[in-house]
Amino acid sequence: MTLSNVRSNVTAHERKLGRRAGRKYGGGPSWLVTLVDLVSLMLAFFVMRFAMTTIDSPSFDATAASISVALGKTVTTVEESAPPQPLGVETERRGPGFRLSYLEPLLAAKLARDPVLRSARIERSGDRLVIGLPSDLLFETGQASLTPAAGMSVAELATALTTLPNRIEVLGHADPRPMAGGGPLGSNRALSLARADAVAVALVEAGLQRMPLAAGMGDSRFYAVEPTAPMDRRYALARRVEVVVLPERGP
Repeated sequence: MTLSNVRSNVTAHERKLGRRAGRKYGGGPSWLVTLVDLVSLMLAFFVMRFAMTTIDSPSFDATAASISVALGKTVTTVEESAPPQPLGVETERRGPGFRLSYLEPLLAAKLARDPVLRSARIERSGDRLVIGLPSDLLFETGQASLTPAAGMSVAELATALTTLPNRIEVLGHADPRPMAGGGPLGSNRALSLARADAVAVALVEAGLQRMPLAAGMGDSRFYAVEPTAPMDRRYALARRVEVVVLPERGP
């Protein structure tokens, strides 16, 4: 057998194998089989690499909080580890809300742009975040109806809170001085409750998804209001409505 005959037989055999592979894999050329295997291996490799990576929780939460407060978008966050809670219906229904450690500076920056809310005091109190709104800027003396400017400011606050899953409460406070002439509501405690309710209703009307718990504290917390400050300043600081953001999810 000559060399040319050998070459012809090899070429014919290769063509025959190519036709068989084409019929087996849908009529395509045989090199597609190797390409598909290679792509499959590469996909499996990248899936394994992704599964082995971990999310930088603090950086992720900081970015998520910024988007949530500034843009009004609901963002899913990675929750930090917490001690196990007793199992029960309430625990299962609520669970932890948004991490408050990132909300304080973001809310402070947002409130600073409002002419009324810029006077608000934002501070951590134990496991909760407290936004103290001066009553003198929200209400007329002895009244429990928000002024038009205050209503717009409370609506601006609602845009920052409506994206949060956390439970929210509204607490009204008053100074210990008796109301002049008894006032239309009869007592400082009744006035503080009516003002807290007015802020809670305004938040819901502006878009807050759940009605916050509203409570009137009267002057029961006056002892904790800057004891070393002049009395006039203590009276002014005591007249406030607090919007409290708690660490757990709302009902």
